[in-house]
Amino acid sequence: MSRPAPSFASLAPDLHRFEQVGEMVDQLIDLMLNHRQSGHPGGSRSKQPLLVTLTLSGVMRWDIRHPEKGLQDRFVLVAGHCTPVIYAMLAIYNEALTRMHKRTGKAKYAVPHAAERQLLWPDLLDLRRNKGLPGHAEAEGKTLIFRANTGPSGHGGPPSVGIAMAMKAAGVADEVKVFAIEGEGGLTAGAHHEAKHTAWGLGLGNLNYLVDWNDNGIDPRAYSTMVYGDPQTWFDGYGWRTRGTGDGHAYEPILKTLLENVFASGDQPKCTWFQTTKGRGYGVTGYKSHGAAHKPNSEIYWKTKK
Repeated sequence: MSRPAPSFASLAPDLHRFEQVGEMVDQLIDLMLNHRQSGHPGGSRSKQPLLVTLTLSGVMRWDIRHPEKGLQDRFVLVAGHCTPVIYAMLAIYNEALTRMHKRTGKAKYAVPHAAERQLLWPDLLDLRRNKGLPGHAEAEGKTLIFRANTGPSGHGGPPSVGIAMAMKAAGVADEVKVFAIEGEGGLTAGAHHEAKHTAWGLGLGNLNYLVDWNDNGIDPRAYSTMVYGDPQTWFDGYGWRTRGTGDGHAYEPILKTLLENVFASGDQPKCTWFQTTKGRGYGVTGYKSHGAAHKPNSEIYWKTKK
């Protein structure tokens, strides 16, 4: 029997807290990139509401303190250049744990081997620096939320299929879900074509592609002018169960769409898509927000802090 889905009714009263956390994540994305003057704000900003909802709602079952637990879900950031959103999110969650541990003294708020395993806000100051947080996803140390090293487009697709297949072979596919986060630009890589075919053929109902659909990459031309279709057609044609929302920045429709699709029974792999704006809230949207932070102390940077 598949594990039950979290109840929307039980989560709805806390959606305003998801939004508060999301606003803090946005701030830390901006601050670390402005400090380092390197990194990818556009995709990090557009994925934030999805990732906050995924990780706080119980849709993805995980333990930030114990990433080694065998029956927690697996997370692959296929869009491996969007690490700033993950780093900012982990820094906030770990700050909450640190404060609660200090306030209560309860062991449940402590992260074992914290010096090596707990990502805190000072770590953000060393983004993309020697021995600091890497620009692309690496599954080690303080970032064991990642279950694969990723970066180039499509790089994380095949490992996501392999992890889902391993969980099915181990007999825990009903318990352990695999979440692979990607944007539509990265989906053009041939590895995804093979991954989608293989996942359907193997009946990997525990594999979930979550697609940040913002119609922009690194070039001025929109993807819709170069690649036919939309996420619905890109995955339906491979036999996947595909659902989505056109409001990929609002926590309620994100949560409802995740609950509808992720916990559907059967052996169909699943794609859940979210229509977003690349660079949401950053003052620059589209391809121009892809890989360049605002200049230090620039007027447009300070506008994001209002």
